[in-house]
Amino acid sequence: MDQHPQVIVVGAGPAGSATAYHLARAGVSTLLIDKSAFPRDKVCGDGLSPRAQQALIELGLLDAVAAEAHSATRIRFRAPGGAEAETAITGDGALPNRTLVLPRRRFDHLLQRQALAAGARFCVGHVRALCPGGGVELEGERLPARLVVIATGAALSLIKHTPLAPRGPVHSIAARCYLPAMPSPGPDLRFFFDHLPLPGYAWLFPTGPNSANLGYWYSGSGGVNAASMLSRLLREHPALARLGANGQRASAIAGYPIRSDFLSAPTRAAGLLAVGEAAGLVNPFTGEGIDYALESAALAAATIVDALRQAPAEGPLPAAALAGYSRDLRGRFRALFLLMRLAQRYAFTPWVFDRLFGRGAQGQTLVDTLIQVCFGAAPPQRVLAPIELIRLLGSRPGPPVSRDG
Repeated sequence: MDQHPQVIVVGAGPAGSATAYHLARAGVSTLLIDKSAFPRDKVCGDGLSPRAQQALIELGLLDAVAAEAHSATRIRFRAPGGAEAETAITGDGALPNRTLVLPRRRFDHLLQRQALAAGARFCVGHVRALCPGGGVELEGERLPARLVVIATGAALSLIKHTPLAPRGPVHSIAARCYLPAMPSPGPDLRFFFDHLPLPGYAWLFPTGPNSANLGYWYSGSGGVNAASMLSRLLREHPALARLGANGQRASAIAGYPIRSDFLSAPTRAAGLLAVGEAAGLVNPFTGEGIDYALESAALAAATIVDALRQAPAEGPLPAAALAGYSRDLRGRFRALFLLMRLAQRYAFTPWVFDRLFGRGAQGQTLVDTLIQVCFGAAPPQRVLAPIELIRLLGSRPGPPVSRDG
């Protein structure tokens, strides 16, 4: 490199590219590194929540993403007992009333290009180690920097011997495939909680009029293989087997780990800072993480810019200079993650879901509120409304609803 960057961002997914964008826009010399050339695939559900779209406005990308994405305005649920419910996606006046679905191969490339357009530099390479004096070791070459931003998702090899190493179990698992030619999946997002192990769900997110992203996520402690389970669902699930034509036209199934340990994850150290999933920022109840990745990137960049202005002119940025980032993350996400962790641990059961999704119009308010909270359109405490919870606990699930697909 002919010029040493002030900040090196390792990982050019949503969190990394968004961080590089915000830093470059603020005039910070930034190098973005990824082990793969772009465009490249990334295993994911490909959903962009209303909250994620709000962050895309700040990145100047919402219109470009929306022009290529499938737009969904409703979500349908199938409970463990077979009952079905649905809800409209609403931003409650502050966020878009839709979810977008765009494969990560395209979405990540748009973000990476936006970061480069803002002035960040990019190189392809495998970061082998973090340097004690600041910077990284890239293909045998030491690249110094005042700060390294870790945006490597659930991968732990780079940070396992640093203060950013997780403090406990961190991983849930998921698997995904694409159905590129199928009967119309319909316009809505679909979630299935039946004929599969809980806590977990299968999703069907349309990517076009005759294509979809199909996946399975499991967040329990049992020995479940997500890829094998998704393969079985393609063959045996009463709705998914029909939609996927018994898996004959499905792409290869790819599995991946997910970090959702934000409540205990370290987020900063001297010369180091973690963003997105590398900071455990994946919702433990829904498995969603792109929105938090984009938001954490903006918070990180703001803290870094201030730290570079105020810290001594040389050497790694001290951890104390980055304290505002950890404080801002807690202020924005801690209450939501506490609620979502409790819901994942105690409410992800057939008993709860059969009542939640099987009460028809009587349960609609609670279903609508839960989705608003998950998408960031309502405060977490709203889902704890005593009257609605009493009604849920005292209700009985209705009979299964038979629907096409």
